Amino acid sequence: MKDNNLEILTPQGTEGGDKPQKMRMNKRASCTRCGKCCSEGSPSLLKEDAVLFMSGALSHENTYTIRDRERIRSHGDDSVYESFLEFIKIKAKDGTSVCMFYRDKEGCGIYENRPSQCRVYKCWAPENLMKGFEKGALKRRDIFGSVDVLLGVMDKHEEKCSYKKLSEAVEKLSEGGEEAVEEIMDMLQYDTYVRPFLLEKFNVPESALDLILGRPLSDTINEFGFKVVKEGDDYILLPIEPEIKGEEGK
Repeated sequence: MKDNNLEILTPQGTEGGDKPQKMRMNKRASCTRCGKCCSEGSPSLLKEDAVLFMSGALSHENTYTIRDRERIRSHGDDSVYESFLEFIKIKAKDGTSVCMFYRDKEGCGIYENRPSQCRVYKCWAPENLMKGFEKGALKRRDIFGSVDVLLGVMDKHEEKCSYKKLSEAVEKLSEGGEEAVEEIMDMLQYDTYVRPFLLEKFNVPESALDLILGRPLSDTINEFGFKVVKEGDDYILLPIEPEIKGEEGK
């Protein structure tokens, strides 16, 4: 049987005679409930987690949708990556990467009803966390599949302002195609006005919009290098100027 201790020779002196000191590090093979995994990002949901919506453990108030090809900023290293599929996540606490159900000194607030990803996650061996996620990811149709009205709204929204179309328009704009500005503004306008339409026409709770339609384009477009500024009743699309080192604190 192999020794579970790792021995590393160190230059910090000797232990008895000329024998080098050893630093021992035990391999961890169980959860210590430190909360680090809950603080570095909220879980993504799998199809088997649909029962958590049925039981009331999860709802539109604590989840949101990441749409296909949406750009996401990593809280860890501030890098931006593009999602390769649609999936649903639990919300984080405002302005942080901490799962909204995590409580300091208490742990998970829904531990007995925690999502599948939380149940299988092993921080000492995280390599297989995303295995099978592409096929198993929970999508909006898994939740709203029987609500034809919402499916129609989601399909129309995706047709009008998908991230694929936005990516292509941003690429055209970067190559000097000024007509792409109008395309982007049309997408932003549709996304902006379909949200209050859902509230008024179908009495959809405002807290459900980020689950049904995903996050507002006026927010997520920042990761494409642009920002939306409102002046009176008008919206203006502006490029985000890169920060110059040494000026951040000014």
